[in-house]
Formats: sequence, structure tokens, C-alpha cells
Amino acid sequence: MMKIYTIHLILLFMIAPFYVSAQNEGITDTIGGKQVQMNLQQCIEKALDENYSIKIMHTAEQIADNNADISPFLPTVRVDLQQSQRINNTKTVNSGTTREISAAQNNSLSAGLGITWRLFDGLAMFTNYERANELLALGELNTKLSVENLVLDVSTAYYNVIVQHSKLDAAKHSLSLSQERFTEAKDKYMLGVVSGLDMQQSKLDLNADSSDYMKQKELLKAAYITLNMIMNAELQDEMYVNDSIMLGERMYLNELKNQTVRNNTLLEIARKQQTVSALDVKLARASYFPTLDFSGGYNVSRAKTPESVTTYNRSYGPYLGFNISVNVFNRLETRRAVRNAKLQQEQTSLSYSEAELQTLADLAQLYNTYENNLQIVNFENESTQVAMENLDAALEKYKLGTLSGIEFREFQRSYINANDRRLSAIYQAKVSELELLMLSGGIMQENED
Repeated sequence: MMKIYTIHLILLFMIAPFYVSAQNEGITDTIGGKQVQMNLQQCIEKALDENYSIKIMHTAEQIADNNADISPFLPTVRVDLQQSQRINNTKTVNSGTTREISAAQNNSLSAGLGITWRLFDGLAMFTNYERANELLALGELNTKLSVENLVLDVSTAYYNVIVQHSKLDAAKHSLSLSQERFTEAKDKYMLGVVSGLDMQQSKLDLNADSSDYMKQKELLKAAYITLNMIMNAELQDEMYVNDSIMLGERMYLNELKNQTVRNNTLLEIARKQQTVSALDVKLARASYFPTLDFSGGYNVSRAKTPESVTTYNRSYGPYLGFNISVNVFNRLETRRAVRNAKLQQEQTSLSYSEAELQTLADLAQLYNTYENNLQIVNFENESTQVAMENLDAALEKYKLGTLSGIEFREFQRSYINANDRRLSAIYQAKVSELELLMLSGGIMQENED
């Protein structure tokens, strides 16, 4: 039986190969008084341990596990013990003779051991047992779905932190260039080489880049808060991620379709609900059959009535018997229950067909987005490389005085914009990849294979 702790182990060995290329050197900071650095695997592990939704699903799974036992096949055993005392005042008149008894005491004691065992109920006990196990499996699938959603949420937030880190580095680089440009313009102005207008413009650009840098720090902080919230960690923890986004191997639509039909957790849940509905039909039909019960036991009883004609009475001994019950007519309740169960079975079958159609449609839409994102990544990688080379060349020309500050600023803006587009494209491509893995069941299936 798959438990939540097994899922933890699955994720620990499964996530690293295709989610992330971790780097062990770089940014560290203080969290809880210690220097730590966390990769995606560790973030997911922490989220699984601390996330409230997973704990709730685990509790529901334990309840289903408690219900899936052999109790329907077991007898009922009981022990009865009863003791009573009575004090009566009686008066009797018989043929003119009057007899009065005051404070007559009666003392009775009875004890028994009994067993009741249902031997046949139209196979309802077997159906109930099978149904309880199917509900347990359904609970495990719901837990699995919650884990998959949590992995997707943590991964998306984690990669967003990486993107915001990269954008902060780019903003810092741009700020340093603007600072260098301002210093250069200020020195040239002091020498009378450039006008005060050029120096003032470089100062404006420096202030603008300073504001952008501060805004980017705010976005990075917000990204960390989102990730910490999902992990149920200290919200103010930050600067513990130092990683890069690595896209996995290219996926193909036909393979994803087959994997989705087989492994998509929502479809697995829908199939399991079909099985439960079929068992409900069998359970309703069981009422057409008679029930056979066995009962047996041992009874002991004793009664003392000193003032009575019979002053002492005792009996003891075993007993056994069988009882058969046939429901001849119950206002057509059984027939109605069977019809409703069949309708429910048909409804779950239609629900599965609808879920499969919707899932495959989502897959087609998502795969189209995934392909476009991959192409955009290629374009933006090339654009960023060209923009970087142009910026380096422009910086040399600016230092030589063959390029004005305003012209250099345009090259700088081109690089910043190209880098932002590249980071956004990589992030969107990774998110599309993760959603495809989620949809096709690949997040858990990788380790199972």
C-alpha cells in the first residue's frame, strides 16, 4: 500500500534527474541561525513534511485504511450479565383466606455468552470488503494527486526565484554600467570634454537603474515569500537558492498521449470511481437474496424467591440455532436501489469519458504552448547573445568617445530587454514542461518505471 512516506522517498530519488542542475557553490545566507542553501529536491521534501493539505489527505487515507479490514466476515460475540433484587409487599385472598407478605425479597441472576455470525447475505460482505479496499486505493490516488500538485507549485515557485535572482543580477550589472557611465561623464564634464547635459542625462539613467534595481529586489523578496508559504517555512527566509534552470529532453505528443491515458492521476481516480460504482450495483442486488445467520452460546440463570411456592430456580446450558430471512416485499426499495446504482454507474462512465476528452484537449493545448516556448527560447538566447556582444562593443566605443551616452543607453536597454525576454521564455518553457509531466503522470511515473 502506497503511503505518504513512500511518496516522500519516491520524490527524493526521482526529482533531481530531470528537474534541475544544482550548483553547490555560491549564495548562502542565514536561516534559523545557520548558513544553508536549498535545492529543489530539499524544498519539495520540506513542503511534503510541512504542507497542511498533504497532512489532511494523509489523515483521510488513514481513515480509509482503518475501514478496509476483515470485519464484515467476523462474528459478533457478546457477554451478558444481569442481577436484580426486588422487595415486594403482597396480599392475596383465596376462598376466604387472606395472606399477606411484607418485604418479600426476590433475587435473580443471569449470565450468558453468545455468538452471532452471518453466514450468507447475498455476497454483500465480500462486496463491502472489496469496496472498502477500492476506497482505500481511491484515497491513495487523491493523496498522490495532492503531492503532484504540491510538486508543481513548489517547482514553479522555485524556478521563479531563480528567474528573479537572474533578473536582479542583470539589474545590478546594468546599474554598475550606469554608475561607470555617470562617473565617466562627470570626469569628462570636469575636463570640459562633454556638456553638462550629457552628465545630467547619465545621472537620470543612473537613478532610473537604481529604482529598477530596488524594484527587482522587491520582486525577488516576493518570490521567496511565495515559495516559503508553500513550504510552510519562515516567510522572511531568503537568499537560499542558487541554481539554474535546465530544460529536460524534448517531449513528443504521441508518447505523451499514451502516457496520459495510462498514468494521469485524475483519470486513474475516474477509473477507480467506475469500479466503486460497479460494486455499488452488486451491493444493491445483494438485497434480493436471503440472509442466513448462526447463533449460539451458553446461558446460566438463577432465581431465589423465599416467600414463593417455588423458592429456588436454576437453569444452565448451551444453545444454538440458525435463522434464515427472506425479504419478500419491501415496497420495491431494492429494485429502486438497483436502478439508481446502475444509473450512477452509467454516470461515472460518462464522467470518465468527459474527463479523458478534457485531459487530452488540455494536453494538446499545453503541448502547443510547450513547442512555441521552446522556439522562443532559441530566439531569445540568440538575441541576448547578440545584445551582449553589441553592449560590449558599445561600451568600448563610449569609453573612446566615439559613441554618445544616449546611443550607449540604447544598447544598454536592448540588452536588458533581451535578457528579460530570455529569462521569461526559459521560465515559461520550464513551466510548460512541468505541466506536461504533471498531466502525463510523469512526475511519479519516472521512479515507478
